[in-house]
Amino acid sequence: MTIEISKKEQLEFLDAYFLSTAEAIEMLQISKQNFYSLVNRNKIQRIKKNGVVLYFRDEILERLDNQNVLRRKYRPFEYQD
Repeated sequence: MTIEISKKEQLEFLDAYFLSTAEAIEMLQISKQNFYSLVNRNKIQRIKKNGVVLYFRDEILERLDNQNVLRRKYRPFEYQD
């Protein structure tokens, strides 16, 4: 028994769980260089299939949540209390 899933449902699934490179960079509000550095250092996992690169939405959101803490830790000169 196979379950048919419409293209609309497939796209909704992709949107719910994955981000493109541009979407991830925009969400994190960082430069492309910084983003690719995170990917190359395995701080962000990428998924490649037939030339398409996607990123887990949950992982990007988790990174976004931790971003302020990380910035304060590694760039304290920007946060003069």
